[in-house]
Amino acid sequence: MSTPNRPNILILLPHDLGDFLGCYGHPSVHSPSIDRMAKEGVVFTHCFTPSPECSPSRGCLFTGLMPHQNGLMGLSNFGWSLRVPHLAERLRDLGYATHQFGFQHETSEPAEALGYQHTHRDGSIRADVVCRDICAFLRKKEDSDEQPWFACAGFSHVHRRWADAEKSSFSAADVDVPPWLPDKPEVRRDLARFHHDISELDAAVDTVRQTLEETGLGKNTLLIFTTDHGAAFPGAKATLYDPGIHVPLILHWPGHVEGGTRHDQLVSNMDVCPSLIELAGGSPLAGLAGRSFAPLLKGEAYRERESVDGALFYDVAYDPMHYVRTATHKYIRSFAVDDQEAVGVDPEMRSTFAAGRWIRVDDFDVLTSPTWQALAPDGTCPLPEKEELYDLENDPMERTNLAGNAAAEAVLQNMRCRLQDMMTATESPLLKGHVPPPEKQRAAARGYGPRTERSLEEIGRRKALQ
Repeated sequence: MSTPNRPNILILLPHDLGDFLGCYGHPSVHSPSIDRMAKEGVVFTHCFTPSPECSPSRGCLFTGLMPHQNGLMGLSNFGWSLRVPHLAERLRDLGYATHQFGFQHETSEPAEALGYQHTHRDGSIRADVVCRDICAFLRKKEDSDEQPWFACAGFSHVHRRWADAEKSSFSAADVDVPPWLPDKPEVRRDLARFHHDISELDAAVDTVRQTLEETGLGKNTLLIFTTDHGAAFPGAKATLYDPGIHVPLILHWPGHVEGGTRHDQLVSNMDVCPSLIELAGGSPLAGLAGRSFAPLLKGEAYRERESVDGALFYDVAYDPMHYVRTATHKYIRSFAVDDQEAVGVDPEMRSTFAAGRWIRVDDFDVLTSPTWQALAPDGTCPLPEKEELYDLENDPMERTNLAGNAAAEAVLQNMRCRLQDMMTATESPLLKGHVPPPEKQRAAARGYGPRTERSLEEIGRRKALQ
């Protein structure tokens, strides 16, 4: 039976949302239910994912380890897999009943392989359908004296494709364009479609919140809302810029965590796993890159992070990078920019779209979007720099690369050292060479390549159909 010391745990995990919520500073987004959850709960304002891709980010969230530590260096549907225990397995071993709803992206095997004892999926993975199933589950649990439970619900919302423009409940003229995107008609129309799908997600989340209140289960259910990475726009998803790695993290547990609290400390989504293990009564796990923030929730002494770190290896193509971010600066190191450094990389796997301000890897959700087509109709963009350094206090949009600037040399050296320490501590494979893909990923890449020609062909084909 759940007790105040062993809460039920429910994670709501949409796709590709980024920080597009009213409570995270996007006033034209309609998210009243999630905003209320934030107002009544705990908001982490500076939470970052180590990796801006679906499976790698979720792997970090559920293991407390970097992608190269947990095994998910690319998409699970391309043959990458976890090689360490998942949070569901760890909580199961602590006596929790474990439930998976809707969508998961950590394995191509059945969810039971991750440690889930029960899976709930009624065909669709839309937010409204998945949340309907969660509500039915909660009503069955209302009078139950069973063991505490852990449930994770994944949604197809708000992954592209979004609502058709004519079906969107938002006017292109009324959406706020984030400062890292240009204010163009095509971008506004794209954002209006995105806003519509967010409102659908929010309405579905509201049904879960209401059911928790009606059943009384909310009193001892820790409700967590987060996402995997940035939205599917140029400069966000599949990039290491803040719009790609900044994610919401909201915790709601009435009577146990102080409502209306906003924590501005740097946290990583890797910190969620050890935090939940601690809150579930488990012993601290050794060797994790994540750090428990449970003391913050309890009002106890907490050692703040000096930085958050991350890694990107594969989306469709191979574009290896690491980053380190402090409260004031961001450093990105790319490892296969020029021919000399790319020795040993399979040419079919190397990204020819790597970079510029708009996109770093071949992410088709971005490449085929109306926004990308409006910004780069020929599909081209400049090659990346080996090193990027940004002053986040004076340049929050990360526009001016200070690597090579004599005035920033001391900061650059410090960030290089931080990155090297992280790579050593986490045993990054890039210390020894490049990372080969699973055969399934290689086959998928051959289906997309040659990289540039095929991608441009696909962009043109999809554009003609729109």
